[in-house]
Amino acid sequence: MTPIHKHLKLFLSTIIFLLFHVFAYSQTETFLPLKQDTGKVAFTKVILDGRVYFRNENTNQFITYSEYLLLRDAGLVEQSEVDNHMVYDSFADHWEGDKVNPYKDVVLSTPFKIQFDQTTFTHPIDGEIKVTSRFGRRRRRPHRGIDIDLVTGDAVRSVLSGKVRFVGYSRGHGKTVVVRHANEIETVYAHLSEYAVNTDDIISEGQIIGKGGNTGRSTGSHLHLEVRYKGVCIHPEYVFNFDGSNSIRGAELWVSNGWKSPRSHSAYRKSKVTPLFTEEEAIASEKAEPRFHRVRSGETLSHIAMRYHLGVREICRLNAISQNSTLSIGQIVKVR
Repeated sequence: MTPIHKHLKLFLSTIIFLLFHVFAYSQTETFLPLKQDTGKVAFTKVILDGRVYFRNENTNQFITYSEYLLLRDAGLVEQSEVDNHMVYDSFADHWEGDKVNPYKDVVLSTPFKIQFDQTTFTHPIDGEIKVTSRFGRRRRRPHRGIDIDLVTGDAVRSVLSGKVRFVGYSRGHGKTVVVRHANEIETVYAHLSEYAVNTDDIISEGQIIGKGGNTGRSTGSHLHLEVRYKGVCIHPEYVFNFDGSNSIRGAELWVSNGWKSPRSHSAYRKSKVTPLFTEEEAIASEKAEPRFHRVRSGETLSHIAMRYHLGVREICRLNAISQNSTLSIGQIVKVR
């Protein structure tokens, strides 16, 4: 073998070694490496630092409950007594691949709790996050997600690992992908130009699910991102911190009425986020939350003031309007 061939062989071996280790590192703490095992894997359920984990009996690797559910759904888990303790299967209930929201028959009262078994998430787009419209009132209509600026064709990624429930066109949302995660949270990615996944695909955190675009009811290229729990939209910035830390607000978050109601927020400015970590905090927060009234035909400021035992001046102060302001049918008026 000539010296040139020896150097070429050494160079190629080095490249293959580096690529292998880069790939292995990039998949750390995901369920994907376990797919390399031959046959199904047995797990033992353990409690670690007060939280549920699953230990791979072959490698002693610990994975989260979310990762375990995804592995089990992919048929990679050896059935054992572990499954007898599972109370709920996130990927079975209301699993309808032809609807963006299959929970229209579900009534969910507040406050309710959502849980996470990880502390960080992946940004849905590469590069800097620029929010162009937030969760809240927008031109007297509710905006139930956040709009993130992008260029048509930019990669759109899943913020968490999960299973794709919906891929299709929705009037208003345009080309849309809905991913359900093991904690029953769903993330909605709308106005896409292309799809990169199919219904029932199991995907890892950060995996590309499509390309950004301008489909549906949209005035420019952007990603419309929603966070839902059993069909109820939650302010995305209450759950995910988009300040560059990629942090999830808490392992347990209680959602009060104010964090699911666009009326309590403005799409034109950033909301002050105060996470609620206990049910007691959530109940107290709801009691202190603003209250609103939708104007009906024939109603005046005086009518509304009498109904809520307020003075006209107080209503004007709460809404930054004058006593001579004309109300329109359907207008939202703050009364607390």
